[in-house]
Amino acid sequence: MTAVEDRLVHPAESAVDEGSALLRAATAAGYGTRVRELLDHGWPDSAGYDTELMLWAADYGAYQVIHNRLDEYTTKPMLHLARGWVDVDPVAELKRRLDDAHAVVQRQVVAVDVHENAECIRATSADGRWIQVQTAHLAIVTYIEELLGIGASLDELKARALLDRIPNSVNWNQSWHSATKRLDTVATTRWAMGVLQDPDARARLFAAEVLHTLAVGPAPCRDEVLLLLRTRLTAESDADVLTRVITAFAEYNDLGLLPEIVAHAEHHDPRVRRQVAEELSSALMNPASMSAGADLLAALASDHDGRVRASAIRVLCTHAFEHPMTGRAIATNRDDPDPYVRPEVLSAMARAGDATACTELARLADEAEPGSQLAMMAYDAEHWALKIASADA
Repeated sequence: MTAVEDRLVHPAESAVDEGSALLRAATAAGYGTRVRELLDHGWPDSAGYDTELMLWAADYGAYQVIHNRLDEYTTKPMLHLARGWVDVDPVAELKRRLDDAHAVVQRQVVAVDVHENAECIRATSADGRWIQVQTAHLAIVTYIEELLGIGASLDELKARALLDRIPNSVNWNQSWHSATKRLDTVATTRWAMGVLQDPDARARLFAAEVLHTLAVGPAPCRDEVLLLLRTRLTAESDADVLTRVITAFAEYNDLGLLPEIVAHAEHHDPRVRRQVAEELSSALMNPASMSAGADLLAALASDHDGRVRASAIRVLCTHAFEHPMTGRAIATNRDDPDPYVRPEVLSAMARAGDATACTELARLADEAEPGSQLAMMAYDAEHWALKIASADA
């Protein structure tokens, strides 16, 4: 690398008490206050003119600092810096910058935002100096290339996505997002249809996510895609891919009960059954299929997997709260201790006017990790508490 060699190297014990990996590194580099402000409240567009901050972010891999905050003065230098990490072993590069081949390495998966992750790699030398990066450089490269109009080919975007094995990787997500932004959506759709039949399951997963995204709005090649998805629903053996195919198939269809999806309600993998529960919301939003959809969801609310039960209850409460089957599902799971099911039941009970349930839901939400779905339920708890208090006044 030709970048400033000490940009990411910090003295022993510096910034060790900052809350997150990103904040620790940003604070040690002198950007902690601004980065915390970004994470908590967002910045004005002028933040993009902070050249040194943006160059640090490109070197560190701070996708959440860079995304939507670029300007013409820093974009190309940032692209050069981020590209420098793409074809190197990050651990070897960190040790090289520390000039310590025996530096101790720590790795952890960290949240980039609510739905995306990256790996954080930290190396500490014998004298206590440390250096750290987030492995989101490929996402930064893909994002900047798209802005500059020099985006990679669809095959290259797929290859980039497949390099990263971290669940919900920001590198993966940026690749499929960039693929769906191509102006020729017909060409992209036909390309994804071909990849959906690839022998590599992860390639098929990438294609399914692209097709799902392209289904929103005037979906190109709709009939052809539906025919292929219907075939894949019966042929797909990988559970992760099947869940995405189910999602895409639902998106390409109108509201109602879809037999092709219902056929997987007893699939051996709970991830698939959970996705079936999620997509049955479409049946509840169509009066002609509401009753059948509610019956299926009530059955899934008794599934032996907690996440399946939680999804079924949430869908029922969101789209058919007054339906008798919803009340039956809540009653069946009233004392369910499962950590996924319990908040959904409490939320339903609070909505029905149970003050004790409202209090417990608020407690669980307060104890949850910031940004988690449970933490976000604190708003619901407060809403129902105010409604109950108003009714009692």
